[in-house]
Amino acid sequence: MKTIISFTSIFNLSFFFQLGAVILAAVGLGFAISYRRAQEGKVSLFLLLTTALATAYYFCQWFMASFVSYCVSYYSAAHPTFQMPGWFNGALMLFFIILNYAFIVSLMLTAWFAVRKPQEEGLDLTPATESPETTTEEEVTK
Repeated sequence: MKTIISFTSIFNLSFFFQLGAVILAAVGLGFAISYRRAQEGKVSLFLLLTTALATAYYFCQWFMASFVSYCVSYYSAAHPTFQMPGWFNGALMLFFIILNYAFIVSLMLTAWFAVRKPQEEGLDLTPATESPETTTEEEVTK
């Protein structure tokens, strides 16, 4: 007897939370790209790497937890003798660990470059104590 798993079983609350994380990460990647372009490449490349790694991580989690899980479950229900290779789970776990650590390292490097850049340029980030000059009506009309 074959067990049929409904495709709609994928669309649970966890699916939509993970999909939201993927969408937010992709939007963040778009913002990072546009910010780097607006700064004419003066922003650290690690910002793009960090957002790209976060987007890849959330996408892989969402894809594996929903569609791949459904396909493997459906195939194993249709073929009772099917067994996942023993190395597959270990390889996936290693892949996600590497992706996690790469994300953390790139996030730390992004923060380090963000702190180091103003120090190298000697920028004073304290607010100005002087009030801005006021313009008179004559200057505005000219």
